[in-house]
Amino acid sequence: MQGRLVTLEWPGDDDWAAIASWLRPGSPAAVLSGDWELLGAAEVEQANRSGRVHHLVIRTKDGAGIGTVSYQRSGRIGGFTVGGAIGSPELWRRGYGAEAVVLLVDYLFHQLDAHRVQVTTAGYNKGIIRLMTKTRFVVEGILRDHCYLDGAYHDSIVWGLLRDEHYASLKPSADNRVLAVGLADFVDEDDKTQARAILTEHLAATRRTALAGYLDDEAARDHDAAPAPGSGPVPGSGPVPETVPAAAPARGAA
Repeated sequence: MQGRLVTLEWPGDDDWAAIASWLRPGSPAAVLSGDWELLGAAEVEQANRSGRVHHLVIRTKDGAGIGTVSYQRSGRIGGFTVGGAIGSPELWRRGYGAEAVVLLVDYLFHQLDAHRVQVTTAGYNKGIIRLMTKTRFVVEGILRDHCYLDGAYHDSIVWGLLRDEHYASLKPSADNRVLAVGLADFVDEDDKTQARAILTEHLAATRRTALAGYLDDEAARDHDAAPAPGSGPVPGSGPVPETVPAAAPARGAA
C-alpha cells in the first residue's frame, strides 16, 4: 500500500522487535495512545501469526521503518478496530502517521469489505484529536477513566466511520483534506471487463461447463420456445381468466 509519503508493508522477520519497541510501555507513542501491552518481539509475532491482530510497518520513501499501524476484527458485521504509532517524536506532525492510517482504513473498506472502522484515542492527546476532527470519523462515545497517566485517570474517545461515509470522504473538499487518498484497484477495471468478455465468448462458442447436465438440448429448446416475459396476450384480445377478480365499480355507481 503506497501513499505520497509512506508505504505500508507486511512485517518481515527483522521487523517484530521494532514493532515491540514502538509499542512498549513507557514509549512516547504508547504514552500518547493510552493503550499498550507488555509484549516482546516473539509475542508480537505470535499475535500476528495467530490472526489476533495484524500489524503493518510504516516505511518512508527511503525504506526506513518508522512506525506501525494495526487492525483487528471487531463484532460480526465487518467491523474493525485500528491503531498506530510513529516511533520517534522527531517524526511526529509530518503527516506520516495520518497517511498511514488513511491507507489502512482504505485497505479495510476497499479490499476486506469492512462495514465499520473504529479508532479509540486518549482524551489528552491533542494532536490526534485535532487530526480526527479533520476526518469524517464520528464521535460515538466517551470511555470514562479509560487510561491512566501522570497520576490521574483520563477519558478515551471512540470514533467510528461507516462504509458510505468513507467513500464520501474520498472526495477532497475545503474542510476534508485528510481522508482523500484512496487506494487504486488491484486489478484494472478494463482487465475485469475483458476477463468477463473472454469467458462469455468461450461459453457461447463451446457451452462446455459443469452445468451441461442441467442445460441439455431439450431444456434449451423448451426455453427458446417459451414466450418472453411480458409477451403474453394483449389485454382485451381474449377472455379474462376466472381467477382474475372483476373490476371494482366506479365511485358513485349504484
